[in-house]
Amino acid sequence: MKFLNCLVLLALISACGGTPVKKEIDPSTGYRTSGLEQFFLPEMPYWANFSQPGKCFKATSFHYLDFMKLKEAYQLSYTEMVELQAQYNERLENYFRSTAVRFLKPVEEASFFSNTLEQVRGGVRSLKLPPVREVEVIWLESYDVNELKRLSKSERFNEKLPILFSSCHSKQSLNQWLMQEGLEDAGFQTITAEWLSPYSSANELKAGLRVELAELLGKNIKVTITTFQNKQTSELVLP
Repeated sequence: MKFLNCLVLLALISACGGTPVKKEIDPSTGYRTSGLEQFFLPEMPYWANFSQPGKCFKATSFHYLDFMKLKEAYQLSYTEMVELQAQYNERLENYFRSTAVRFLKPVEEASFFSNTLEQVRGGVRSLKLPPVREVEVIWLESYDVNELKRLSKSERFNEKLPILFSSCHSKQSLNQWLMQEGLEDAGFQTITAEWLSPYSSANELKAGLRVELAELLGKNIKVTITTFQNKQTSELVLP
């Protein structure tokens, strides 16, 4: 069944590319033995770790979750499952940045997953919006940095919250990029590649990775998507 899931995922996710950096794998832990494998989709092969809409390679090899199995086991909402995936990947990246180790032992993986799950079920949210009626989601990969800087200085965000979406950055790498470019004080909230999923809010496996903005941000918030020169991306979905 897992092999079939792998074939389905690879057939559905539109991707092309080259060869990103390989991760160091301990031969004794090259497969999951913690019992969590049922909640993970097959890891993306090297050639598929690429965003076709964004024309960029992902900052890291993200771990995508099987929303169908998660919902069945834990009765999580779409928002909770997206949060779980994002927080789990962020926790992994923070851990790997702080140590020379590049793999998790099964017991560590189980601890990371269960702790993150309990945080999400307890109401902890990585994406915390202030009270707002309207947000504007800006697709980073459609802009060059100078255009984005001009946009950030405009008065269009006086009454609505700007959210910067990246097809390929992780939360950590996007924050670093914003600092490099002097945009850390622009007031952007962020949605990054670890929030994407091949599952819809109806728990259906779809072609490509995406995030449903109304479900994630709240159906009472007016959401608009802004791209440079009206470029299109299938990764951001509105009703």
